[in-house]
Amino acid sequence: MEKDYSLDELVSQFGDGYREAETELSQCNVLAIGKTGVGKSTLINAVFREKLAETGVGRPITQGIRQYTKSPCPISVYDTPGLELSDEQIERMTLEVSELIDSRRLLDPKEHIHVIWYCINYESRRFEHKEENWLKLLELKDIPVILVVTQTTTQKRSEFIQALEAMNLPVTQVVPVLAEAKEVHDDFPAVQPHGLDRLVEITFDLLPECAREAFIREQIASVNLKAKGAFKYLSGYVASSAVVGASPIPFSDAPLLMGVQTVMLGHITAIFGLPFDRGFIATLLTAIAGTTGATAIGRSIVGNLVKFLPGAGTLVGGAISASTAASLTLALGLAYIELLKVYMKAQWRGETLSKKELSRIFVYLYKDYLQSGRKTPSEEPILPPREIDIQD
Repeated sequence: MEKDYSLDELVSQFGDGYREAETELSQCNVLAIGKTGVGKSTLINAVFREKLAETGVGRPITQGIRQYTKSPCPISVYDTPGLELSDEQIERMTLEVSELIDSRRLLDPKEHIHVIWYCINYESRRFEHKEENWLKLLELKDIPVILVVTQTTTQKRSEFIQALEAMNLPVTQVVPVLAEAKEVHDDFPAVQPHGLDRLVEITFDLLPECAREAFIREQIASVNLKAKGAFKYLSGYVASSAVVGASPIPFSDAPLLMGVQTVMLGHITAIFGLPFDRGFIATLLTAIAGTTGATAIGRSIVGNLVKFLPGAGTLVGGAISASTAASLTLALGLAYIELLKVYMKAQWRGETLSKKELSRIFVYLYKDYLQSGRKTPSEEPILPPREIDIQD
């Protein structure tokens, strides 16, 4: 008996891929150090989708260190008090930070401190000797340190930034950022946030493997970093689809391929940190199938995917080979990654895209990837003009 999937079954498989991705998340732990008023809380809230540093959320770990986290968010940020303390208080704080790092090293790697953001305020134009001493002490802990210059009101490489870089401090990078819009003069527009995408991309590169997936999912500063994380997993699903088509499979059994692809879409959605929305995925699947409510649509979906493949006329009614299955899955995954990039950027701008428009963009991008033969995500996807009927 020929097997097909109903819409409900495919949405369920999408959920399976989503939950599988969630189980792969570990934990990412960031230590933030800096004076009171440098904007650590603003920075933390701007980088992560949960407002981790909201008033009253932090849990005291020691007399001076607080932990910011929210269940089920797999991110913890450890925050130190200001460095404008007395010499005696700084000595105690140095000991507490050292003990925090060392004690967590005795635990599972997911509990380690994975990266340090050492924050200084751009507007002060000062970097004190005691701060340089802190960095030298942190260097002994063998944890990557990023010097984050907060409240930077210019995107140019200023003299202060150049001076910091010339000091050869024991840090991996000096990263100027502005976490929220800031007015610098009544007669000029506010300076817009910048530098956060560079900060999270540098942070990601420094993280151990066990912390990367959690960081990708929860950060909201770089959609391209989310796409990079999703693309990493795409090759595995492409290989699985090639195995399905290795027989090759008769076209009547094509829903088996759609099963693999739907799990892949769920996995990608979880990596982007988007919620599991049954209505959203149902709309996309029916749009691909070219129907509005079929009870069995697996074969219809694959049929519509195949029709955009060069030489597709020789396949329909015949068989799907391993190479064809891999090409279909790669193009589908790339198009979906690009769609989620468009969707998230619109969200961040405060815009709403209808499900119909998202479906339209999705199929257009799929067709473009399949026919162009491109095998990696583009920096900026080529979107369809609104007047084009993408089903033609």
